[in-house]
Parts: sequence; C-alpha cells; structure tokens
Amino acid sequence: MSTELEKYLIVQREAMDVESPDDQGIWEGIRKDLHLADARTEKKRILIRIRNIAAVVIIVLSVGYMINDLLVERWSGGELTLADIDRELGEKENEYRALVSFKLEEVGSFNHVDNLIIAELFEEIQKLDIIYEQTLKDLGELGYNEQVIHTIFDTYEKKIYLLELIILENNKIRNYETDENLFL
Repeated sequence: MSTELEKYLIVQREAMDVESPDDQGIWEGIRKDLHLADARTEKKRILIRIRNIAAVVIIVLSVGYMINDLLVERWSGGELTLADIDRELGEKENEYRALVSFKLEEVGSFNHVDNLIIAELFEEIQKLDIIYEQTLKDLGELGYNEQVIHTIFDTYEKKIYLLELIILENNKIRNYETDENLFL
C-alpha cells in the first residue's frame, strides 16, 4: 500500500509543489462561498418574514376573537332566557314572574320585623335567588337543557311557596293579635 502512495506522490509531485499559491483559484472559492452565504442569508430573511407575518396574523385573529366575544357578551347581556329558547317556556316564565311579583308586593306590605320564622323564610328565598342566578348562567353556557329548565321552574315554585308561607305566618300573627284584643 505504501508503494502505491509513493508512486502517486511521485507522479503528482509537480502539481503539488507550487511555490506560489493559485490566487485566482482561491478568490474564486471565496466568491463561491460568499455567494452561497448570501443565498442562505436571503433564505433566512424570507423565512423570518414569513414567521413574523404568521405571528401578526395569529395575534390579530386572537385579539379580534376576544373583542368579538366581549362585545357579543355586552350586547346580549351575557344571558340566555327561556323566551330565547322557546316561546311557550318564555310565557310560562313570565307567568311565574308575575305571580312572584304579586306575592312580593303582598309580603312587602306586612310588618314582620321581629318574627324569626319569617326571617328564616326570607333567607331561604335569598338562597333560591342565588340558585336561580347560577341556573341562568348554566342556561347560557349549556343552552337548552331539560334539567336546567326544570331547576328554573322549580326555584319559581319554591319561591312562591315560601312567599305563601310568609303570608300565612303573617296572617297567623295578625289573627292572634286580633283574638288577643278581643279577650282584653
């Protein structure tokens, strides 16, 4: 093997022994490398521009989506009503609201400052109001759902029942006071 290498070196010695470098070949190599580097740099610039444009598009779409979400929520009030789902459900809810409003007016005319039972009944009504508000949020998130609709009407019925209990309790107190005045 070393003999083949020696033979090659002897044959190629004249081409290898150069006292002065080939300036033209060196500069040609440098030009090629610079040209390739410029082409790579240009490709990198194009890729960076595409990346930046994609980032801007994503940001614009995200901001537009958030703004749309906020505006739609403000315009619609953020809640879905039963009337939005079905006309009959809306009518039924309006009947319940009217009945509750009527009972509240009747209860509002009473003087029940020191009655513990009436105070507890009002606390239960406040708890029902919290349940009702949460159920409306669920309706807005879930849309039409039988359980949510049933819960809404159930809270109305319980609220009416509690208001009737308050009216009965107040009437019982008034009747007791009337009977007491009769015996005096």
